[in-house]
Amino acid sequence: MERECAELLPSVCAVLADSKESVPDDTCLEKLLDWFRELTGKVPGLSLLQQNPCLTDLISSVHKLSDPDPSILSFISRLAGLLAASEDAFYCLEQQSILTELFGNRELTETDATVRCGWIHGLLSMLQHWPAMKFILKHELIAVILKLQRDSSLFVASAANQLLAHILTFPKHQEASPGSMYSEWTERVKEIARHVEDSLESGIPQHVQQSLKLVTLALGNCQPVVMEILWQKVGGPMESLLEKDPTNMAQRLMELLLTASRTPLFNSADSKIVTVMSLMLCSLTPTLAIPLASGILKLENCPESLRIKAQKVVLHPMDCILNTTDQQPQNAGLLDEFVCKESVIEDQLSRKASCISLLCLSLSHAGELADVPSVSVELTSGSLFNSVLAVLQLCIGVAVPTTPAYICRHLIGCVRVQRFAVDTLGSLSKQTGSTDFVEQVFNILLEYLINPDTESSMYFGLYYFCVSSDSHFICSDLFPVLKKRLCDVRWEVRDSALEFLTQLTLNFQGKTEFPPILLSSGILKLLLDLLSDSESYVRASAVTALGQTAYITNNNEENLNSESGTSVQEDVASRLVDILAQDTEGFPRRAVVKVFADWLKQRSRLTIQNFEESAASVLKYGSNDLDWEVKIHSLEMAEVYINQTLSKSVSACPYAVVQSTNSKNETLTESLQKLFNLKIFEVLLAGLYDCDRPVAQKACTILISLKQVILEDREALNLKGLTWAPDILSKCFSKHSKMAVCGGTNSSLQAGGDLVEILSILDLETMQQALERSSDYIENSPRSLLQDILAATETTEDNAIDCY
Repeated sequence: MERECAELLPSVCAVLADSKESVPDDTCLEKLLDWFRELTGKVPGLSLLQQNPCLTDLISSVHKLSDPDPSILSFISRLAGLLAASEDAFYCLEQQSILTELFGNRELTETDATVRCGWIHGLLSMLQHWPAMKFILKHELIAVILKLQRDSSLFVASAANQLLAHILTFPKHQEASPGSMYSEWTERVKEIARHVEDSLESGIPQHVQQSLKLVTLALGNCQPVVMEILWQKVGGPMESLLEKDPTNMAQRLMELLLTASRTPLFNSADSKIVTVMSLMLCSLTPTLAIPLASGILKLENCPESLRIKAQKVVLHPMDCILNTTDQQPQNAGLLDEFVCKESVIEDQLSRKASCISLLCLSLSHAGELADVPSVSVELTSGSLFNSVLAVLQLCIGVAVPTTPAYICRHLIGCVRVQRFAVDTLGSLSKQTGSTDFVEQVFNILLEYLINPDTESSMYFGLYYFCVSSDSHFICSDLFPVLKKRLCDVRWEVRDSALEFLTQLTLNFQGKTEFPPILLSSGILKLLLDLLSDSESYVRASAVTALGQTAYITNNNEENLNSESGTSVQEDVASRLVDILAQDTEGFPRRAVVKVFADWLKQRSRLTIQNFEESAASVLKYGSNDLDWEVKIHSLEMAEVYINQTLSKSVSACPYAVVQSTNSKNETLTESLQKLFNLKIFEVLLAGLYDCDRPVAQKACTILISLKQVILEDREALNLKGLTWAPDILSKCFSKHSKMAVCGGTNSSLQAGGDLVEILSILDLETMQQALERSSDYIENSPRSLLQDILAATETTEDNAIDCY
């Protein structure tokens, strides 16, 4: 604990213990508990008590007050539990009877819900060792906790559930206890199991749900003997619940069964888990049965009969869709028999809301089946693919349902179903390399592109299949449609089409047949036109798309600007520099700097003349931009320059010198001179004192790496002439009041700072530590919290202000 906090803590404890003082709000108390929780994770609870006796005085005095504030009393219970989690601290507090008076006092469990909740959480924190368990058993607190599990407050009941689950799983994580202690604990486990049985048979929904939740929490981590005791009491009532009303408790029952199926109980014939799961698949509504079926399919060592039944539940709605269209081939049945009643499925498909929800559910889980290695149904069969394609065709109106016709009305233009269907096709396509399948999918998705009402997000589904298909599909059909979308009146469509084109170019630029088709399609001319689009998002996407197309154009291609005679790449570079200098929106400017940074990384693939000059302009404009993200990308570009320039004189470790001869120093000197001429150091220094913290952090990191290289061989390097001009230094240091960092009135700042001298004087490491702190680290510190609590008690009506 910091000295300042240790000095403030007694006063804070005195305020909390004084019933006449105003009570801090719940937020302050929660933060105070978080701080103590952090402390107890670093320092044993006994040490905290010994070093801060005010904590013991606080706990012992508050519970003795005749009418303590509920929030304070809850806080004290939770604090005592945190401290008593250490066995030594537990004994210390118990010797003073503090724990007995606090947690053994049943009257606290009959007061305010806040107090009851704090009492439970205190016990939960304390229960980390057998002495704490002995304490609970000695004071017969199990019965009290079971009563609170049925509390009218949901918060109290949930907290009691967590405590009971911890009691049931306790020995698994602890050392063996004395025989008598273990026996007594086992009896209490049976008591909890009987309570669970009574709750399940009570018919009271809240009691039933809490008990099902308790068993679910416990089964995953308890000992086999506890599993057996619990399941003996749960199995019978659970079957009764399924027979009476399975729908209301379906979610809790599903969670319980899936948890139990991952334990040794699953392989026990007496547990009847498989039987109950099979019963639930038949009795639940399809929207509830499908998630259960999906969970069953992911189980290891699942009986084949149950797995097949689960698969049929998932695929039943898709079979109905396949049977309602006239697109199905001969012998295209997806299922030979059904688990759910056909009338139930048809009833849900007859209503629009339930139809859409059911199909989305079936599609999403059908896609998950592709990742299950042990499925017995052949998922790559034409029937399953055709059923998903039929859904897409119904959504766009190119498939005519035979009967009933209302399904088509439900699905026409339904974007939600379209998205699920495309995602499912993507998952299923991993299981096949069939060219016929890819062509079918490409054709239907091309129909979506042609349709003017298609939602723009569908382009990403089309992109996935384009990169999986042969180029001749793209060559013959895609580009004419894509050109039309680039001219769409809706900016979202233009933007999505540009993003699609960017990804397409990125993936196909290595194929010899793709570049000629792109260059002859007329799309590049449209991209240049879109640089002047009225929407900034579109302009930014056009910049990114042109950045990728630059890799497949060259000086031998037909010039887009016949008057200037410039190549495609040069014309694009010139336009991008103009955008960075003139565009009023941040998105296009950010895109420009990112494109140039990418070009710089792969400059060997470019044939742009005067690239250095264009890149220098980008650095100049970018480093002086008002948008902090543009400045960040400019610094990243400068970092690429540094890496490339020093690559001949450094090793794999960034900026670490590898040569050991005099030529090493000469090479490094030449590299630094080149960086200086490019004004890289001016960009870094300006960024170091930028008002945006991320920019300053990035610049500081780069300068630290450079400093290590330069100062390591400062005597051998010939860096004469590498000085920052006085105006640069004064602009940065005086503007940001950082003169003291560089020695104040050092003469080097007046005559132009020498590179080595400035880097020597700059305390970059300290600056980096300061920059890594959050802007509110002082306000969020424990010291500030303690001061706030004290200040709140001193506030009067005359000087009270609302600081929020």
